Amino acid sequence: MLSVTPHTPPAQNSQMLPPGADYRTGDLKLGRTAVLTDLGRYLRVPFDCLVKCVGAMPSQQDLQQIRNNLTKSKILTDDESGLRWTDFTPPATSKGSEENVFEPLGHIIAEIMPKVPSRGVSFIANPNVSPLSQRNNTSKPDGYLVLSSKKTQPKIHWFDIAVPFEFKKAQDRESLRDDEQKIIWSLQSIMREDLRRRFANRAFLAVTEPINFFENIDGVISLFYALGSAAVSSTMKELGWDPTVERIRGEEGFQYKFTIGNEVFTTTHELATYGADSMVGRGTRVYEATDAEGKKVAVKDSWREAGRQPEGKILEKILASCAKKLQAEELADAKRHFVGVRLWKDVIINDIPDETLDPMFVEEHNHTWVSIDFNPIVFATPHLPSTGDVPHSDTGIPRRVHTRTIFHDVGLALKDVTSLTDNLNCLSGALLALHYMHKAGWVHRDFSVGNAIWVGGVGKLGDFEYAKEIDSNTSNDIRTGTMHFMAVEVESQSYIFIPRLARHLDRPPFRMNFLHDIESLKGYHSAFPGTVGQTSRRHFFLFTRRKELENLLTGTCFKVCGPIIPDFADALQDGYEKAEAKFPSLALDDALLNDMHTKAAAYLNDAQRRAGGIELCPLSNLLKQKRPRPGDETSPPPKNQGKKPRHD
Repeated sequence: MLSVTPHTPPAQNSQMLPPGADYRTGDLKLGRTAVLTDLGRYLRVPFDCLVKCVGAMPSQQDLQQIRNNLTKSKILTDDESGLRWTDFTPPATSKGSEENVFEPLGHIIAEIMPKVPSRGVSFIANPNVSPLSQRNNTSKPDGYLVLSSKKTQPKIHWFDIAVPFEFKKAQDRESLRDDEQKIIWSLQSIMREDLRRRFANRAFLAVTEPINFFENIDGVISLFYALGSAAVSSTMKELGWDPTVERIRGEEGFQYKFTIGNEVFTTTHELATYGADSMVGRGTRVYEATDAEGKKVAVKDSWREAGRQPEGKILEKILASCAKKLQAEELADAKRHFVGVRLWKDVIINDIPDETLDPMFVEEHNHTWVSIDFNPIVFATPHLPSTGDVPHSDTGIPRRVHTRTIFHDVGLALKDVTSLTDNLNCLSGALLALHYMHKAGWVHRDFSVGNAIWVGGVGKLGDFEYAKEIDSNTSNDIRTGTMHFMAVEVESQSYIFIPRLARHLDRPPFRMNFLHDIESLKGYHSAFPGTVGQTSRRHFFLFTRRKELENLLTGTCFKVCGPIIPDFADALQDGYEKAEAKFPSLALDDALLNDMHTKAAAYLNDAQRRAGGIELCPLSNLLKQKRPRPGDETSPPPKNQGKKPRHD
C-alpha cells in the first residue's frame, strides 16, 4: 500500500531542537523538523475531501474510458484475477531499486494526465536532481507535477513545481516519517521560493487518510484526474498559484509585478520576508518597489484575520483620533513618525475575495486533529495572534483575508540598522510615535525591532494591524505581539503587579495598556550580542541587574546600554505598581503616561550619548552564528547531482 498521508512519529522519537533553530538553518534535517514543529498539528480528512477540493471528479463515464485506455496501453490488466496494475507491484515485496520499482507509477500518472483536456501540468520522475533554487535548497523530490510549459527545460525551478511526490518501498514508521517531512518541506520550500505560491491554506494543513493504490484503482485515477483538471484553469488557484501577481525576470533576478487598484508596482528587492517562513499564519512579505512613474514605495502582502480591519483603515482612525486630541504641532510630528500608507486593497480572484478555506467545508467531512508532538522552539512561532474575537469555527481554524498595502515610506527595519547611534535614534522616533498614539487613546500591541523603521534619518513606527483604542470593549487584546518583545503581563494574560492584599479579589478581564507597549521597548536587548535566545523575559525583566547584564552583553554594548536597562526595568515596575495600586481599578492617567514616556525617552537619550561610532552585528547574522552550519537554508549541494530527469 502506498500511503499518501503522514504518520506522525511519537514524541519519544522526536528530534530535540536547539534554541534558535528555524527554517534558515544550515541543516536540512533540522529545517524539515522545524517546519513540522511550527505546524504543531494537521487536520486528517477523508481522501475524497482532497479530490473534491482540488479539482473536478471524473464522471463514471470518464472513469470507464480511462480504465479502458489504460488497459489498451497495458498499464492495467483486466482478467479473471480482476483489475490490477500490469507492471506496478507492491513496492515492499520488490527487490529492485526504488527508482526502478516506482518507474511504472510514473507511467501510470503520465497516462492518466493526458485524459484531462487542456491540462497545464505534466509529471516528471526526477529522483536524483535538485530543482533550481534561489534559497540554496538542495532537497530532491522523487517526482513532481510541473507546469507543462516548463517540462522540456534542462532543469526545473522550485516555483514551477505544482505538486511534489515522495516514494518509499518500505512501510515502516521511519520511512513514512521521512516521506512526511520531505513532502511538507517541499511544499514549504515552494512557498518560500515564490510569492505567488501558497499551500496549507495559510490557516491549516490538511492531510488525507491513506488509500491503497492496488485496491482502490479508481481512487488513484480520480486523484490525478482532479490534479490535472485543477491545472486547466487559467488561474491555477486550486494548485496554489496566485494569478494576481506576475513574476518577471529583471536585471538582477526575478521580480514581481502587483496590480493594486488601478496602479502597477514592480518590486526591486526584498525588505522582509521572514514572516512568510511558516506554512500557516499571516505570511507577511514586504518589498521595495516602484510605481509606474519610478517612485519608490513599500509593498506589503499578508493575510489578516477575517473581521479585522485593514491596516490602512486602522491608521486612518489613529490619525483621526490624533487630530482630535493633539495640538497642531504634535499632529504634524505624529504624521512624520508614523509610516505613511498610500493605498490598500484586499485581493480579488475571479471577482471573489481571496480568503482561506471556509471552516464549514471541514465541518462537512469527518475530520480529526493530529498533533505533531515536537518540543517548541524559539523562532518557529515568532508572532502570536490575539485569541479574542478573531473568527474561529469549532475546528479552531481561523479565517484569513489576503490583503496588500502600499506605503509611501521605504526604509530599514530597526533590526537591520547597524550603526548603534542610528539604531537608538530610530528607536527614539518610534517611541515618540507611540507616545502620540497613547495620548490619542490607542495602544499599538505589537512593538518590536521589525516595526520600527529608519527612513531618511527619521525613526518611524509601522505595522498597525493589531492597534486598538484603549477604551475599546472588544476582547481581542490577549497575547498579541512578537514573542521576544511581549510584555510579561501580556504573556501571562494577567496583572502581576497588584498589591498582595488584592490577590484574592476577582480579576477583571485583562486589557493591554500603554505600559505594555512601553515595556516592549525593553525587548530591544534581544538585538545585542549575548542575549539572543534568552527566552525568560519575566526573569530578565524582574531580576536582571547590572552584574548579570555584564555577563550577557559584550563589553562595548554593556557600556552603552547596561547601566540604563535595570533602571528602565525599575521605572516600569514602579509604573505598573502605581497603575495597579487600587486593583481591581487601574490608574492609567495622563500623569503616569507622560512620566513613563519621559523616563523612557531619557534612557534612550542617555544611551545615544554613549553610542559613539559603534557598529552592531545584524540580528540575522547573530542567529546564523548559533546554527550548526552556515548557509541560507539547507545543506551544501552534493558534487554529483545525479541523472537527468525523465519527462512524460
